[in-house]
Amino acid sequence: MGNKKMFFIMVALFAMPCYRGVSAAVAETVAPLTAQAAVAQAVAANPRLAQRRAEAEARTAIPAQAGTLPDPTLTLEPGRAAMNQFKVGIVQPLPYPGKLDLQREIARHEAEAATLEAGETLLQLTAQVRQAWWQLFYLDRALQTLHHSKDLLRQLVNVAESRYRVGAGLQQDVLRAQLGLSRLLAEEVELVGQRRSAEARLDALLYWPVTTAVILPAEVAETLPELPAEAELQGRAAQRPMLLARQRDIEAARSQRALARTDYRPDFMVGANYEWRNGEPDMQGVMFSMTLPLHTATRQDRAVDQRDAELMAQRLALQQAQMQVAAEVAAAAADYQRSREQARLLKNAVIPQATQTVTSMRVGYQVGKVDFFNLSDAQMMLYDYQTRYWRAVSEAGSAWAQLVAAVGQEVVDE
Repeated sequence: MGNKKMFFIMVALFAMPCYRGVSAAVAETVAPLTAQAAVAQAVAANPRLAQRRAEAEARTAIPAQAGTLPDPTLTLEPGRAAMNQFKVGIVQPLPYPGKLDLQREIARHEAEAATLEAGETLLQLTAQVRQAWWQLFYLDRALQTLHHSKDLLRQLVNVAESRYRVGAGLQQDVLRAQLGLSRLLAEEVELVGQRRSAEARLDALLYWPVTTAVILPAEVAETLPELPAEAELQGRAAQRPMLLARQRDIEAARSQRALARTDYRPDFMVGANYEWRNGEPDMQGVMFSMTLPLHTATRQDRAVDQRDAELMAQRLALQQAQMQVAAEVAAAAADYQRSREQARLLKNAVIPQATQTVTSMRVGYQVGKVDFFNLSDAQMMLYDYQTRYWRAVSEAGSAWAQLVAAVGQEVVDE
Protein backbone atom coordinates (compact mmCIF):
# COMPACT_ATOMS: atom_id res chain seq x y z
CA MET A 1 0.00 0.00 0.00
CA GLY A 2 1.41 3.39 -0.96
CA ASN A 3 2.20 6.01 1.66
CA LYS A 4 -0.27 8.48 0.11
CA LYS A 5 -3.15 6.03 0.28
CA MET A 6 -2.24 5.10 3.85
CA PHE A 7 -2.21 8.79 4.76
CA PHE A 8 -5.84 9.25 3.65
CA ILE A 9 -6.91 6.15 5.60
CA MET A 10 -5.29 7.53 8.73
CA VAL A 11 -7.01 10.90 8.25
CA ALA A 12 -10.38 9.17 7.99
CA LEU A 13 -9.73 7.08 11.10
CA PHE A 14 -8.65 10.00 13.21
CA ALA A 15 -11.46 12.24 11.99
CA MET A 16 -14.22 9.67 12.59
CA PRO A 17 -16.44 10.78 15.55
CA CYS A 18 -16.87 8.41 18.46
CA TYR A 19 -20.25 6.66 18.57
CA ARG A 20 -22.22 7.24 21.76
CA GLY A 21 -25.51 5.48 20.92
CA VAL A 22 -27.49 8.70 20.31
CA SER A 23 -26.57 12.22 19.35
CA ALA A 24 -25.79 14.76 22.03
CA ALA A 25 -29.01 16.66 21.28
CA VAL A 26 -31.11 13.52 21.71
CA ALA A 27 -29.21 12.43 24.80
CA GLU A 28 -30.17 15.70 26.49
CA THR A 29 -33.87 14.99 26.05
CA VAL A 30 -34.09 11.21 26.57
CA ALA A 31 -33.83 9.86 30.10
CA PRO A 32 -31.60 6.80 30.60
CA LEU A 33 -33.70 3.64 30.45
CA THR A 34 -33.13 1.16 33.27
CA ALA A 35 -34.15 -2.48 32.94
CA GLN A 36 -36.91 -1.94 35.53
CA ALA A 37 -38.27 1.07 33.65
CA ALA A 38 -38.22 -0.88 30.39
CA VAL A 39 -40.25 -3.69 31.94
CA ALA A 40 -42.74 -1.23 33.43
CA GLN A 41 -43.21 0.47 30.06
CA ALA A 42 -43.72 -2.86 28.27
CA VAL A 43 -46.24 -4.07 30.86
CA ALA A 44 -48.21 -0.84 30.55
CA ALA A 45 -48.26 -0.71 26.75
CA ASN A 46 -48.04 -4.25 25.39
CA PRO A 47 -51.31 -5.11 23.58
CA ARG A 48 -50.81 -8.88 23.82
CA LEU A 49 -50.61 -8.73 27.60
CA ALA A 50 -53.61 -6.39 27.73
CA GLN A 51 -55.56 -8.85 25.57
CA ARG A 52 -54.74 -11.78 27.86
CA ARG A 53 -55.76 -9.81 30.93
CA ALA A 54 -59.03 -8.73 29.31
CA GLU A 55 -59.77 -12.34 28.35
CA ALA A 56 -59.09 -13.46 31.92
CA GLU A 57 -61.34 -10.74 33.31
CA ALA A 58 -64.11 -11.81 30.96
CA ARG A 59 -63.72 -15.41 32.10
CA THR A 60 -64.16 -14.44 35.74
CA ALA A 61 -67.72 -13.32 34.96
CA ILE A 62 -68.76 -16.75 33.65
CA PRO A 63 -68.97 -18.88 36.86
CA ALA A 64 -71.83 -16.85 38.30
CA GLN A 65 -73.73 -17.22 35.04
CA ALA A 66 -73.06 -20.93 34.74
CA GLY A 67 -74.39 -21.64 38.24
CA THR A 68 -77.68 -19.84 37.83
CA LEU A 69 -81.00 -21.60 37.26
CA PRO A 70 -82.57 -21.20 33.82
CA ASP A 71 -85.22 -18.50 33.65
CA PRO A 72 -88.80 -19.62 34.36
CA THR A 73 -91.42 -19.52 31.64
CA LEU A 74 -94.65 -17.56 31.98
CA THR A 75 -97.67 -19.07 30.21
CA LEU A 76 -100.91 -17.30 29.31
CA GLU A 77 -103.78 -19.40 28.04
CA PRO A 78 -107.17 -17.86 27.17
CA GLY A 79 -110.17 -20.20 27.52
CA ARG A 80 -113.43 -20.25 25.59
CA ALA A 81 -114.65 -16.73 24.93
CA ALA A 82 -118.25 -17.59 25.88
CA MET A 83 -117.17 -18.73 29.34
CA ASN A 84 -114.77 -15.80 29.80
CA GLN A 85 -112.00 -18.11 31.00
CA PHE A 86 -108.31 -17.18 31.46
CA LYS A 87 -105.36 -19.19 32.71
CA VAL A 88 -101.89 -18.01 33.79
CA GLY A 89 -99.00 -20.26 34.80
CA ILE A 90 -95.31 -20.30 35.51
CA VAL A 91 -92.88 -23.14 34.76
CA GLN A 92 -89.36 -23.52 36.19
CA PRO A 93 -86.81 -25.92 34.66
CA LEU A 94 -84.69 -27.73 37.26
CA PRO A 95 -81.49 -29.43 36.10
CA TYR A 96 -80.60 -32.66 37.85
CA PRO A 97 -79.06 -31.94 41.27
CA GLY A 98 -75.33 -31.17 40.98
CA LYS A 99 -75.36 -30.09 37.33
CA LEU A 100 -75.27 -26.38 38.10
CA ASP A 101 -72.51 -26.86 40.64
CA LEU A 102 -70.42 -28.73 38.09
CA GLN A 103 -71.00 -26.07 35.44
CA ARG A 104 -69.91 -23.43 37.96
CA GLU A 105 -66.79 -25.44 38.81
CA ILE A 106 -65.87 -25.82 35.15
CA ALA A 107 -66.21 -22.09 34.54
CA ARG A 108 -64.24 -21.27 37.69
CA HIS A 109 -61.34 -23.56 36.73
CA GLU A 110 -61.28 -22.12 33.21
CA ALA A 111 -61.29 -18.58 34.59
CA GLU A 112 -58.41 -19.39 36.93
CA ALA A 113 -56.48 -20.95 34.04
CA ALA A 114 -57.02 -17.83 31.93
CA THR A 115 -55.74 -15.62 34.78
CA LEU A 116 -52.67 -17.82 35.16
CA GLU A 117 -52.04 -17.73 31.40
CA ALA A 118 -52.04 -13.94 31.61
CA GLY A 119 -49.44 -14.27 34.37
CA GLU A 120 -47.35 -16.52 32.13
CA THR A 121 -47.57 -13.95 29.34
CA LEU A 122 -46.31 -11.32 31.79
CA LEU A 123 -43.35 -13.54 32.72
CA GLN A 124 -42.36 -14.11 29.10
CA LEU A 125 -42.74 -10.44 28.17
CA THR A 126 -40.59 -9.41 31.13
CA ALA A 127 -37.89 -11.89 30.13
CA GLN A 128 -37.91 -10.69 26.51
CA VAL A 129 -37.59 -7.06 27.55
CA ARG A 130 -34.78 -7.75 29.99
CA GLN A 131 -32.89 -9.86 27.46
CA ALA A 132 -33.23 -7.14 24.81
CA TRP A 133 -32.05 -4.57 27.37
CA TRP A 134 -28.98 -6.64 28.25
CA GLN A 135 -28.12 -7.07 24.57
CA LEU A 136 -28.19 -3.29 24.17
CA PHE A 137 -26.09 -3.00 27.34
CA TYR A 138 -23.41 -5.25 25.86
CA LEU A 139 -23.28 -3.35 22.57
CA ASP A 140 -22.92 -0.01 24.37
CA ARG A 141 -20.08 -1.33 26.54
CA ALA A 142 -18.42 -2.99 23.56
CA LEU A 143 -18.47 0.30 21.66
CA GLN A 144 -17.03 2.16 24.64
CA THR A 145 -14.26 -0.42 24.92
CA LEU A 146 -13.59 -0.15 21.20
CA HIS A 147 -13.30 3.64 21.37
CA HIS A 148 -10.84 3.39 24.22
CA SER A 149 -8.78 0.81 22.32
CA LYS A 150 -8.80 3.08 19.26
CA ASP A 151 -7.38 5.90 21.36
CA LEU A 152 -4.61 3.62 22.63
CA LEU A 153 -3.80 2.40 19.13
CA ARG A 154 -3.64 5.98 17.88
CA GLN A 155 -1.06 6.63 20.57
CA LEU A 156 0.88 3.60 19.36
CA VAL A 157 0.71 4.94 15.81
CA ASN A 158 2.19 8.22 17.00
CA VAL A 159 4.95 6.42 18.90
CA ALA A 160 5.70 4.13 15.95
CA GLU A 161 5.82 7.06 13.55
CA SER A 162 8.09 9.02 15.85
CA ARG A 163 10.49 6.09 16.20
CA TYR A 164 10.40 5.53 12.44
CA ARG A 165 11.23 9.18 11.70
CA VAL A 166 14.32 9.08 13.90
CA GLY A 167 15.39 5.73 12.49
CA ALA A 168 14.70 3.76 15.68
CA GLY A 169 11.67 1.94 14.35
CA LEU A 170 10.39 0.11 11.31
CA GLN A 171 7.80 1.12 8.75
CA GLN A 172 6.08 -2.22 9.29
CA ASP A 173 5.38 -1.15 12.88
CA VAL A 174 3.47 1.88 11.58
CA LEU A 175 1.58 -0.24 9.08
CA ARG A 176 0.71 -2.83 11.71
CA ALA A 177 -0.69 -0.17 14.03
CA GLN A 178 -2.72 1.24 11.16
CA LEU A 179 -3.99 -2.27 10.38
CA GLY A 180 -5.17 -2.59 13.97
CA LEU A 181 -7.07 0.66 13.63
CA SER A 182 -8.64 -0.56 10.39
CA ARG A 183 -9.79 -3.73 12.15
CA LEU A 184 -11.40 -1.69 14.93
CA LEU A 185 -13.06 0.54 12.35
CA ALA A 186 -14.63 -2.50 10.69
CA GLU A 187 -15.77 -3.85 14.06
CA GLU A 188 -17.25 -0.47 14.94
CA VAL A 189 -19.36 -0.49 11.80
CA GLU A 190 -20.63 -3.97 12.72
CA LEU A 191 -21.37 -3.04 16.34
CA VAL A 192 -23.18 0.15 15.35
CA GLY A 193 -25.41 -1.86 13.02
CA GLN A 194 -26.08 -4.46 15.70
CA ARG A 195 -26.95 -1.74 18.19
CA ARG A 196 -29.48 -0.18 15.85
CA SER A 197 -31.15 -3.56 15.34
CA ALA A 198 -31.19 -4.26 19.09
CA GLU A 199 -32.58 -0.79 19.74
CA ALA A 200 -35.41 -1.37 17.25
CA ARG A 201 -36.26 -4.72 18.89
CA LEU A 202 -36.44 -3.10 22.31
CA ASP A 203 -38.55 -0.25 20.92
CA ALA A 204 -41.01 -2.81 19.55
CA LEU A 205 -41.28 -4.58 22.90
CA LEU A 206 -41.91 -1.25 24.62
CA TYR A 207 -44.50 -0.39 21.95
CA TRP A 208 -42.51 2.70 20.99
CA PRO A 209 -41.84 3.85 17.42
CA VAL A 210 -38.90 1.80 16.16
CA THR A 211 -37.00 5.04 15.46
CA THR A 212 -37.03 6.03 19.14
CA ALA A 213 -33.51 6.50 20.49
CA VAL A 214 -32.73 4.47 23.60
CA ILE A 215 -29.88 5.31 25.93
CA LEU A 216 -28.94 3.25 28.95
CA PRO A 217 -27.59 4.47 32.29
CA ALA A 218 -23.88 5.25 32.35
CA GLU A 219 -23.45 3.13 35.47
CA VAL A 220 -25.04 -0.30 35.86
CA ALA A 221 -24.43 -2.69 38.74
CA GLU A 222 -22.25 -5.57 37.60
CA THR A 223 -22.99 -7.74 40.63
CA LEU A 224 -23.73 -11.34 39.73
CA PRO A 225 -25.26 -13.03 42.79
CA GLU A 226 -24.91 -16.67 43.71
CA LEU A 227 -27.78 -18.92 42.65
CA PRO A 228 -29.72 -21.14 45.05
CA ALA A 229 -29.29 -24.87 44.58
CA GLU A 230 -30.91 -26.20 41.43
CA ALA A 231 -33.17 -28.50 43.48
CA GLU A 232 -34.58 -25.42 45.20
CA LEU A 233 -35.09 -23.68 41.86
CA GLN A 234 -36.91 -26.71 40.48
CA GLY A 235 -39.11 -26.79 43.58
CA ARG A 236 -40.05 -23.14 43.17
CA ALA A 237 -40.82 -23.71 39.50
CA ALA A 238 -43.70 -25.99 40.51
CA GLN A 239 -45.63 -22.77 41.18
CA ARG A 240 -44.98 -21.32 37.74
CA PRO A 241 -48.23 -19.96 36.24
CA MET A 242 -48.00 -22.21 33.20
CA LEU A 243 -47.96 -25.35 35.36
CA LEU A 244 -50.74 -24.08 37.62
CA ALA A 245 -52.81 -23.30 34.52
CA ARG A 246 -52.36 -26.87 33.27
CA GLN A 247 -53.52 -28.14 36.68
CA ARG A 248 -56.65 -25.98 36.41
CA ASP A 249 -57.24 -27.43 32.94
CA ILE A 250 -57.13 -30.91 34.50
CA GLU A 251 -59.67 -29.89 37.15
CA ALA A 252 -61.93 -28.42 34.48
CA ALA A 253 -61.67 -31.61 32.41
CA ARG A 254 -62.44 -33.72 35.49
CA SER A 255 -65.58 -31.65 36.16
CA GLN A 256 -66.53 -31.91 32.48
CA ARG A 257 -66.38 -35.69 32.76
CA ALA A 258 -68.54 -35.64 35.91
CA LEU A 259 -71.04 -33.38 34.14
CA ALA A 260 -71.21 -35.76 31.19
CA ARG A 261 -72.08 -38.57 33.56
CA THR A 262 -74.95 -36.60 35.09
CA ASP A 263 -76.57 -36.43 31.66
CA TYR A 264 -77.63 -40.04 32.20
CA ARG A 265 -79.98 -38.58 34.80
CA PRO A 266 -83.26 -36.80 34.03
CA ASP A 267 -83.90 -33.08 34.23
CA PHE A 268 -87.08 -31.79 35.83
CA MET A 269 -89.66 -29.10 35.37
CA VAL A 270 -92.15 -27.82 37.96
CA GLY A 271 -94.89 -25.29 37.58
CA ALA A 272 -98.08 -23.79 38.91
CA ASN A 273 -101.13 -22.19 37.26
CA TYR A 274 -104.25 -20.29 38.16
CA GLU A 275 -107.46 -20.26 36.09
CA TRP A 276 -110.23 -17.70 36.29
CA ARG A 277 -113.63 -19.09 35.24
CA ASN A 278 -116.76 -16.99 34.80
CA GLY A 279 -119.59 -18.21 36.97
CA GLU A 280 -117.62 -21.11 38.33
CA PRO A 281 -115.01 -21.48 41.07
CA ASP A 282 -111.47 -20.56 40.06
CA MET A 283 -108.99 -23.41 39.72
CA GLN A 284 -105.38 -23.79 40.79
CA GLY A 285 -102.96 -26.46 39.73
CA VAL A 286 -99.38 -27.61 39.93
CA MET A 287 -97.37 -29.60 37.46
CA PHE A 288 -94.25 -31.72 37.47
CA SER A 289 -92.44 -33.23 34.51
CA MET A 290 -89.12 -34.91 33.86
CA THR A 291 -87.14 -36.08 30.89
CA LEU A 292 -86.91 -39.80 30.28
CA PRO A 293 -83.33 -40.65 29.21
CA LEU A 294 -84.40 -43.70 27.24
CA HIS A 295 -82.37 -42.93 24.12
CA THR A 296 -79.34 -41.21 25.61
CA ALA A 297 -77.21 -44.19 26.62
CA THR A 298 -75.27 -44.49 23.37
CA ARG A 299 -74.87 -40.73 23.00
CA GLN A 300 -73.75 -40.28 26.59
CA ASP A 301 -71.41 -43.26 26.43
CA ARG A 302 -69.57 -41.48 23.62
CA ALA A 303 -69.71 -38.18 25.51
CA VAL A 304 -68.14 -39.77 28.61
CA ASP A 305 -65.47 -41.40 26.42
CA GLN A 306 -64.75 -37.98 24.94
CA ARG A 307 -64.38 -36.39 28.38
CA ASP A 308 -62.15 -39.27 29.54
CA ALA A 309 -59.87 -38.70 26.55
CA GLU A 310 -59.81 -34.94 27.17
CA LEU A 311 -58.87 -35.51 30.80
CA MET A 312 -56.04 -37.82 29.75
CA ALA A 313 -54.85 -35.23 27.22
CA GLN A 314 -54.74 -32.54 29.91
CA ARG A 315 -52.76 -34.80 32.24
CA LEU A 316 -50.25 -35.49 29.47
CA ALA A 317 -50.06 -31.76 28.73
CA LEU A 318 -49.15 -31.15 32.37
CA GLN A 319 -46.42 -33.80 32.23
CA GLN A 320 -45.03 -32.24 29.06
CA ALA A 321 -45.11 -28.78 30.61
CA GLN A 322 -43.33 -30.05 33.73
CA MET A 323 -40.55 -31.54 31.61
CA GLN A 324 -40.28 -28.33 29.61
CA VAL A 325 -40.06 -26.18 32.75
CA ALA A 326 -37.45 -28.45 34.33
CA ALA A 327 -35.32 -28.24 31.19
CA GLU A 328 -35.70 -24.45 31.00
CA VAL A 329 -34.67 -24.02 34.63
CA ALA A 330 -31.64 -26.29 34.23
CA ALA A 331 -30.52 -24.63 30.99
CA ALA A 332 -30.95 -21.07 32.27
CA ALA A 333 -29.14 -21.88 35.52
CA ALA A 334 -26.26 -23.47 33.61
CA ASP A 335 -26.02 -20.49 31.24
CA TYR A 336 -25.97 -18.08 34.16
CA GLN A 337 -23.32 -20.01 36.08
CA ARG A 338 -21.10 -20.27 33.00
CA SER A 339 -21.38 -16.56 32.17
CA ARG A 340 -20.92 -15.59 35.81
CA GLU A 341 -17.73 -17.60 36.16
CA GLN A 342 -16.38 -16.23 32.88
CA ALA A 343 -17.08 -12.66 33.97
CA ARG A 344 -15.46 -13.17 37.37
CA LEU A 345 -12.38 -14.79 35.85
CA LEU A 346 -11.98 -12.10 33.22
CA LYS A 347 -12.50 -9.23 35.67
CA ASN A 348 -10.41 -10.53 38.56
CA ALA A 349 -7.57 -12.30 36.78
CA VAL A 350 -7.33 -12.12 33.01
CA ILE A 351 -7.97 -8.41 32.36
CA PRO A 352 -5.71 -7.13 35.20
CA GLN A 353 -2.90 -9.39 33.98
CA ALA A 354 -3.42 -8.37 30.36
CA THR A 355 -3.54 -4.68 31.32
CA GLN A 356 -0.33 -4.99 33.31
CA THR A 357 1.32 -6.79 30.40
CA VAL A 358 0.33 -4.09 27.90
CA THR A 359 1.50 -1.29 30.21
CA SER A 360 4.85 -2.97 30.72
CA MET A 361 5.29 -3.70 27.02
CA ARG A 362 4.43 -0.12 26.02
CA VAL A 363 7.21 1.16 28.26
CA GLY A 364 9.57 -1.45 26.87
CA TYR A 365 8.70 -0.57 23.29
CA GLN A 366 9.38 3.11 23.80
CA VAL A 367 12.94 2.29 24.91
CA GLY A 368 13.45 -0.32 22.21
CA LYS A 369 13.32 -3.42 24.39
CA VAL A 370 9.99 -4.86 23.16
CA ASP A 371 9.07 -5.82 19.64
CA PHE A 372 6.10 -3.85 18.24
CA PHE A 373 4.54 -7.05 16.87
CA ASN A 374 4.14 -8.44 20.40
CA LEU A 375 2.96 -5.12 21.79
CA SER A 376 0.28 -4.78 19.11
CA ASP A 377 -0.92 -8.32 19.70
CA ALA A 378 -1.05 -7.74 23.46
CA GLN A 379 -3.07 -4.54 22.95
CA MET A 380 -5.60 -6.26 20.68
CA MET A 381 -5.80 -9.21 23.06
CA LEU A 382 -6.63 -6.85 25.92
CA TYR A 383 -9.42 -5.36 23.80
CA ASP A 384 -10.75 -8.85 23.10
CA TYR A 385 -10.71 -9.75 26.81
CA GLN A 386 -12.51 -6.55 27.77
CA THR A 387 -15.15 -7.13 25.13
CA ARG A 388 -15.58 -10.74 26.24
CA TYR A 389 -16.08 -9.53 29.81
CA TRP A 390 -18.96 -7.26 28.84
CA ARG A 391 -20.45 -10.04 26.74
CA ALA A 392 -20.25 -12.39 29.74
CA VAL A 393 -21.95 -9.83 32.01
CA SER A 394 -24.66 -9.30 29.41
CA GLU A 395 -25.20 -13.02 28.90
CA ALA A 396 -25.39 -13.53 32.67
CA GLY A 397 -28.05 -10.83 32.94
CA SER A 398 -29.97 -12.35 30.04
CA ALA A 399 -29.72 -15.84 31.54
CA TRP A 400 -30.93 -14.48 34.89
CA ALA A 401 -33.97 -12.97 33.16
CA GLN A 402 -34.70 -16.30 31.48
CA LEU A 403 -34.24 -18.13 34.77
CA VAL A 404 -36.76 -15.88 36.51
CA ALA A 405 -39.25 -16.62 33.73
CA ALA A 406 -38.52 -20.36 33.92
CA VAL A 407 -38.95 -20.48 37.70
CA GLY A 408 -41.97 -18.18 37.61
CA GLN A 409 -40.73 -15.89 40.40
CA GLU A 410 -37.67 -13.99 41.54
CA VAL A 411 -34.75 -16.33 42.01
CA VAL A 412 -33.34 -14.70 45.13
CA ASP A 413 -35.07 -12.69 47.83
CA GLU A 414 -34.45 -8.98 47.39
